[in-house]
Amino acid sequence: MCHELTAHTSAIKDFLAANPEEMILKSGAAYAQDRRSVLIEYFAQPHTVSIRNGEVLAENQQPASPKDATLILQYLKQCSGLPPRGKWISFLELPQGIHHHVPFLKDACQPISDNLSDNPDIFMQRAAKLGGRPIKMGDAAVLIPAFPKLPLAVAIWQGDDEFPAKANILFDSIAPHHLTTAALWVLGCELAQKMIDPQ
Repeated sequence: MCHELTAHTSAIKDFLAANPEEMILKSGAAYAQDRRSVLIEYFAQPHTVSIRNGEVLAENQQPASPKDATLILQYLKQCSGLPPRGKWISFLELPQGIHHHVPFLKDACQPISDNLSDNPDIFMQRAAKLGGRPIKMGDAAVLIPAFPKLPLAVAIWQGDDEFPAKANILFDSIAPHHLTTAALWVLGCELAQKMIDPQ
């Protein structure tokens, strides 16, 4: 929890030091009507970020969780402005991804496999709530817009006698230009959480 709060505090500081116009231009966000906050879609849900203090509110005007708020602030600050390339890469292919690949499989991919691989219909329903749309991969797969310029792909394979069920989360190859590998690790875990435990 301590690390989470440190990351959040650091993300607020970086966000407040940045130029709002530039962040909006690069990230696909927009000004709120009063121009005192930034509007950004995160997993297809509108979020509001205060330019004055960096507070992140979800659609219901409740504060976003520290992890979600940190990711939103980091994306706004770090997004390069480049559009998605339409080429999927695994976590292993991210910069330094090899160091966290096994934990990523365990903490992000495995929960999706355990909970949803045997039920593609529920998998598709949960994904649709996050803005997901079907793509061709595995036994069922979706493209989910984590942020306006940062889509993720999630695919599941149903198990059989020869192979166990599995799931994989893939990143558009532009992802390292918008978030660090550490932040993308958290993003994948947050996606898994939202898929298996929809609020």
